Amino acid sequence: MNLLEQARYGNTRQVQLLADHPEVRLVLFSLQQGQEVQGQGEPRVHLLCLQGQGVLWAGDREVRATPGTLLAAEPGEAHGAKAGERSFLVLGIITPRP
Repeated sequence: MNLLEQARYGNTRQVQLLADHPEVRLVLFSLQQGQEVQGQGEPRVHLLCLQGQGVLWAGDREVRATPGTLLAAEPGEAHGAKAGERSFLVLGIITPRP
């Protein structure tokens, strides 16, 4: 599966469940300028920027993200992603599935 081809941008943030197994859940977030997604309470979460630029955050840590940037959130830690001036494609990797 080509993740870049799975991007679905729109007037609202787009969330696609790519895989849902007991060991892992993969979620693709397609965000346009200024759109944001946030979570809290999941087990371990990793956020990976695939395309575009924006901000990834977990707890009080914030990282300016470009393709290839990975940020890990501790179990139960608030986390999220916010698009910058253009589109922002982020893969959420949740282990194990909540």
